[in-house]
Amino acid sequence: MKRILQMALAAGLLGLMTTTALAGGTLYFGLSAEPSTLDTIIQPGTAGRTVKLAMHRGLVNYGIDGKISPELAENYEISPDAKEYTFHLRDAKFHDGSPVTAADVKASLERILDPKGKGAFRNELSIISGIDTPDVKTVKLKLSQPSVSLMGYLALPESVIVPAAWLAKNADNATASPIGAGPFQFVNWTRGREIVVKKFPGYYKQGKPDLDEVHYVFYGDENTRVNALKSGDVDIIEYVPAKDATALEKGPDTELLTMNGPFMGLQFNTKFEPFSKPEVRQAIAYAVDRSVIINTAFNGLGTPIYGIAIPEGYMGYSAEKANYFSHDIDKAKALLKKAGYPNGFEARLLASSQYSFHQNTAIAIQSELAKIGIKLTLDLPDWASRMAKANAGDYDFAVLGSLGEITDADWLSNYYYGGDKLVRTNNSPYFDDPQINEILDKGRATVDSAEREKIYGAFVDRALELSPLVFFMWRHQDYAVRKGVTGFTNMPGFLTFQSGFSIENTKIE
Repeated sequence: MKRILQMALAAGLLGLMTTTALAGGTLYFGLSAEPSTLDTIIQPGTAGRTVKLAMHRGLVNYGIDGKISPELAENYEISPDAKEYTFHLRDAKFHDGSPVTAADVKASLERILDPKGKGAFRNELSIISGIDTPDVKTVKLKLSQPSVSLMGYLALPESVIVPAAWLAKNADNATASPIGAGPFQFVNWTRGREIVVKKFPGYYKQGKPDLDEVHYVFYGDENTRVNALKSGDVDIIEYVPAKDATALEKGPDTELLTMNGPFMGLQFNTKFEPFSKPEVRQAIAYAVDRSVIINTAFNGLGTPIYGIAIPEGYMGYSAEKANYFSHDIDKAKALLKKAGYPNGFEARLLASSQYSFHQNTAIAIQSELAKIGIKLTLDLPDWASRMAKANAGDYDFAVLGSLGEITDADWLSNYYYGGDKLVRTNNSPYFDDPQINEILDKGRATVDSAEREKIYGAFVDRALELSPLVFFMWRHQDYAVRKGVTGFTNMPGFLTFQSGFSIENTKIE
């Protein structure tokens, strides 16, 4: 209601210009959750990324077209052997007025690479063996082995650049008064309600952003979030529930921005004895009827997956291997018997009650697995608790709703690579297969595209054989906007979770 009064006052003051789209203004963005942190190096989920991408930029980022966009780096060169990356910084400023320098880049990347730190993509970036700063505007990254995928990881919201001087004072409290070089700067965080950012006049892209302020308002309840959009209390919402998608698409005061990118599946704690056996994991892949999940949790909207969640057209995709599994109860029971569990077993499935599609996916899986004797107890905390449990590997198996973090084929490393960091948000805890690790290392280091295709074909064979993750379906990731909001883009495919980047282009009448 407060927002409506503000809009009415503005309309009265500007009555002579009612037929023209006005520059500036305040936009209200309904988030599905309150971010657990704004620490730049932590992957906090889509809501947290949305806020971070308003305030921060990296050397490069994924642009709204899905391609790598030079940001704080005006340009860059990659050596022919893909072992040295050189970045030339543009004249950009942080929100405190200080210039973006090579020293800031070095400090930011070193914090991500700290083996004692919490960098979400430390493993993927640990291929960086040296960071040289020959002058204030040049950064050279030396790699321990070739990598054609490094640029994708540098483009993530968890690889953004912050001031070295700020880090020296705030590294242990990186959520407090964040400073970046993005289009908006931090104003305040009212816990339990909203985060407010305002236009940064020193942003290096002249003429952007158009908006004066953005209020990121937290609506953990999806019905409340949808109603806030319908009533005009907010201008954009994320995570549109499947049950509301058609109505918001029809409008007339709303528009649906839809993208088929994320997948739904299961990740297994391979330390939990039944799930330590590939036959059990494969049995579950055969036991679950994908259509039950699609109809129960997504109102019939979705496409089944019977193999690895590699989109058609992406490296590693094979039409033949895309149908490796099928819905086959008899085969599922035979695999359980072979593994030593002819009568099934009991297990705990982690999901979340905060998103109905997560909870309903868990309910559908519970029903399907009961048919082969697997009795499930559902663990359905709020999203922040679910993420904490996932990061700690505190589950027997978990509903996974995610996507590839980068568009390069090495996105698979974040789900399948094992080693010293045994528990991550996206992979299966304690899974560590030397053969898969070797294949992924080779794929990352191979420059020739045809050879890479062969390598990732071998990966798919091994991954299906071991099935540490089982995939069920592609789902829609939808945003909805009110009439008069333009420029916000639901970014393509795997990048939909980074759509908050486009707030720099967003305008409101």
